[in-house]
Amino acid sequence: MPGDGSLKKGLICYLSLTEDRDEIAYDLAELRELLKNIEIAAVGEVIQRRQPDPNYLFGEGKINQVKEEVEREGIEAVVFNRELSPRQVKRLEDLFTTAEVWDRTQVILEIFRRRAQSREGKIQVELARLTYLYPRIMGLGGVLSRLGGGIGTRGPGETKLEILRRSIREQIYELRKGLAAVQKDRALLRKLRVEEGIPTVSLVGYTNAGKSTLLNALAASEKKVLAQDQLFATLDPVSRRLRLPSGRLATLTDTVGFIKELPPRLKEAFRATLEELFEAGLLVHVCDLTSPYLEEQAAQVEKLLGELGLGGKPVIKVYNKADLYTGPLPADGEVISALTGANLDRLLERIEEMLFPEAELTLVVSFDRLGAVSRFRERLRFTREEYLPQGVRLTVRGRTADLEKFKAQCGPDSPGGRRWER
Repeated sequence: MPGDGSLKKGLICYLSLTEDRDEIAYDLAELRELLKNIEIAAVGEVIQRRQPDPNYLFGEGKINQVKEEVEREGIEAVVFNRELSPRQVKRLEDLFTTAEVWDRTQVILEIFRRRAQSREGKIQVELARLTYLYPRIMGLGGVLSRLGGGIGTRGPGETKLEILRRSIREQIYELRKGLAAVQKDRALLRKLRVEEGIPTVSLVGYTNAGKSTLLNALAASEKKVLAQDQLFATLDPVSRRLRLPSGRLATLTDTVGFIKELPPRLKEAFRATLEELFEAGLLVHVCDLTSPYLEEQAAQVEKLLGELGLGGKPVIKVYNKADLYTGPLPADGEVISALTGANLDRLLERIEEMLFPEAELTLVVSFDRLGAVSRFRERLRFTREEYLPQGVRLTVRGRTADLEKFKAQCGPDSPGGRRWER
C-alpha cells in the first residue's frame, strides 16, 4: 500500500509527437522522479510516436502489446505522460483489469495532496482534484478509488451518479468561496505592505531547485520553513522579513515550485498563491546548477512566467547548489550555495541594487521634525548629517518614491514644518 514503504511496479506509456530524443529523455526522467513520490517504481517504458488515439491514447495494436506486458510482468500501475480524457480512462481501465491507470495530471495531483499542510493548501489541492474528477465520474473505476476518497465504487446506478455529481458540484462551489476569502485576505496584506513602502521579492523556480533553503538562508533571523530534497516540498506561500546590506527592509516570499506543463487546474486553484508574484518588485529565479536538465528547467520557468503575464518583471537569475557542482560556471547570473551561504552577500547586494535604484536628496529638517526622520532609517541611506541653527541638513540616498515621501513628511512644507530660505 502507498505510504508503507513498498513500491508498486509501474510501466510508463509515453506518447510523443516529436523525434527530439533529448526532449523525450527529459520528460521520461521527470515522470520517473514524479512517480517515486507516490511509491511507484517505473520498471519499463513504452514509447509511441503518433497522434493521440481517442480511445486508448496509444494505437490499438500498441496498447494490446502493453496489455500483454502488464500481464506478463505483473505491472501494477500503467502511467501515461498525457492527461487522459474520461473516455480514455474508462476504456483503459476496462482493458487493464489488474493494473491501475494513471495520467500525468493525476500523478501531480496526488503529490500535491500528500504535500499540502495548511488549510489554504488543502483547499487549493482539493479544488483541483475535484475539478479533475468531475468529468470522470461516469466510469467510476480506479480514478475514483484513488482520488475519490471513498466517494463511490464501480458501477452504481444512475441515481447515485447524480447524487455524486451534485455533491461534487456543491463541494467545488464551497471551495471556490473559501479561495475567494483567501484571495481577499492576501490582497489586504499586500495593500498593507504597499502602504508601508516595503518592496517584495519573490522566489521562483523549478521544483526542488532549493528555493526554501534559500529563503531560510537569506532570512536567517526569521522562522524557518520546511526545506527537503523532494519535489513540491513546500506548497504554501510564505513571507519573511529580509534585511538588506544597508539595513533597509524588504519582504521575501516563496511560492509553489514550477514544473513542465503544470496542469491548468492546479494553476487555477493556486491563483491566489501565484498572485504574490504580481505584486513583487523583483523576481529571483532559482536554478538547480547540478541538474542535468538545467537549461530545459530554466526555459520552462521562463515560459510559465510569460504565460502568467510576468515576463516583463525584473529578474535576478540565481544558480544554486554550487557546493555540489564542479563544472564550468554560468556567466548570466549569481552562482551561490544556499546551504553553505557561499556568495549570498553578493546576492543581497544585487537585490538591493535592483529594488532601490538610488537617487540623492539633501534636505534641512527642523528640530521639531526629527521624530519623523526615524521612520525612514530602514528605507533610506543617510550619508551625511550636518547640524545648523535652524535644524539638521541631511543627505540621503534611496528610491525616488521613498525620497518623495521623506521630503513630504520631513521637509519645510510638511505638516508642522517651517519655511526658511536656504
